[in-house]
Amino acid sequence: MAQQEIPKAWCKSVCASLATEATGRLIEWTADAVRRYEADAAAVKLCAGETDAAWQYEIYQPIRDFLASPRPLGCPVTMERPAGESYEFYFTFRGTTFYGKILLRGDQKRVVIYSAHRPLKEKLSCE
Repeated sequence: MAQQEIPKAWCKSVCASLATEATGRLIEWTADAVRRYEADAAAVKLCAGETDAAWQYEIYQPIRDFLASPRPLGCPVTMERPAGESYEFYFTFRGTTFYGKILLRGDQKRVVIYSAHRPLKEKLSCE
């Protein structure tokens, strides 16, 4: 199976949640996602000559930019819990390819970020 276009309704709902920057309320991160993001984002920033910490909110706009593109591609992913619809995809953060995996909960307002880091594999699960 190949990558497919991520549904516009899913993208719109995820983008709306990320636009709030409401980490801890509408945006939940797994502990593993935080750890990997902070390490990879800090390394990318350091290469750009920036020495400040990597903040979670900094990744929201690059993800939104990708999801708002004309035809965002990714793979549907089945997550055991919580209930919701998940996709994995590649996006660009400060000129570097990052891997994202996000679950949109059934209320269409809250998201869980499972991944936002440099890719660990060359291909997505559906490729």
